[in-house]
Amino acid sequence: MINPVNPYHAKYGDPDGLVSAPFAGRKEAFARLYSRLFDPVNTGAILFLGHQHSGKSALLRNADVVFKETAVGVYVSLRDLTPESEATWLLALAQSITNALTEHGFTLSRLSQLDPLGDQPREWLETSFLPQTLGAVRRKLLLLIDDADRLLMAERAGQLPQDIFTYLLSLTKKFRDLHIALALDADFEADIDDFAPLVVPNDVVRLSALTPDESQWLLQAPSHGLYSVPDECALAVHRLVGGAPGLVQHFGWLFFERWETYPELNVFTLEDVKALTSTIYLYNEADYRVLWDHLGANERLVLTAISDLLYNDPLGRMDAQAIQSWLVETDFPLDVTAINATLRSLEYREVLMPTPAGISLSASLMQSWLLENARLGRRTQSSAPMPEKPSDPRVRVTPRLLRILFVILIVLVIANVVAYLWVNSGSPSVPPNIQPTVTLANSP
Repeated sequence: MINPVNPYHAKYGDPDGLVSAPFAGRKEAFARLYSRLFDPVNTGAILFLGHQHSGKSALLRNADVVFKETAVGVYVSLRDLTPESEATWLLALAQSITNALTEHGFTLSRLSQLDPLGDQPREWLETSFLPQTLGAVRRKLLLLIDDADRLLMAERAGQLPQDIFTYLLSLTKKFRDLHIALALDADFEADIDDFAPLVVPNDVVRLSALTPDESQWLLQAPSHGLYSVPDECALAVHRLVGGAPGLVQHFGWLFFERWETYPELNVFTLEDVKALTSTIYLYNEADYRVLWDHLGANERLVLTAISDLLYNDPLGRMDAQAIQSWLVETDFPLDVTAINATLRSLEYREVLMPTPAGISLSASLMQSWLLENARLGRRTQSSAPMPEKPSDPRVRVTPRLLRILFVILIVLVIANVVAYLWVNSGSPSVPPNIQPTVTLANSP
């Protein structure tokens, strides 16, 4: 009997594993891409936007599988390819297309008869390479360009011409069977407009976390017949990692490894999920640090408040008022308007999610990280210090200032009482040597 191979993606740094790993969800993203392939009017590119490890690369690599009957997917990773000039970029693009077609079993004997690239790479691509290629394939050609920010950086650095995105759009207009999809990290969301006219805002598809059903399928279907991950365990994993595709995938990898080590363990339990949680935490700790480093000051404050409130009262209602009450006891109070704006920003980042009981962390695993790392005023080597508060000529009343004023008031009251007793004691030259509290206690 042949031992089964772990089908799951072992780690983020293994790009080859993305090809064979099981893939879940993204129906909306594929639907948008499919409609673009058959859109007779719009030939612009679809851009998939997502934060680190949100499944952008996996989506592009699986597009070829999804559309294999209608299109040939050509995966182009700009992480491995630096476009030093337009000639090297277009030649690398042509090479990627050739490799993809060869892997699909197409006979490309005519390509060997092409003239060399020469000093006119655009003319060579349009008059020689693409016509010959599309004629041989007689199918749609889908360019899947990953890490598209590298293309933008090369254009800004002058390595590529400034009209590179206009030129790519002109190719899709000239060759109706040529289509383009891009993947971009959410850190570059503010730069999306610079991909125009190839990409317009309506053609941006933001990748969100997996739904509970998608996480459930990913943990259960690939292991069917080997071991069982009951619904309650799959949903517990989903809540723990917030549906993050890479983490659900890694949980699947750990489940398989554990079953392989202990074959008698063919039904997992919530205790098994709990036992593997520390491993997942260590695996994703660096990602939580990166996320924290990218947050603004108000976002850090709100998350710190939320983590402490959840720790002290897990069942309490979490809303802007509760967060404001917690922050007012610190040196960094925020008003409700600022807190609500921050909550919306964190929801957009998928760090928080609304629930019937108020705001909640999308991934309960992040609560552990926040309790260990989110401290007001704390400075670590990898996190930026909390920005100094802007100077304000007005005095801002804080709880600490109120306490100081109260102590001063008490001292003044005691001093006035002592002075009054001294004046009325008949011995103005020598003040009485008494304790103020005793005088207050024994005075008529």
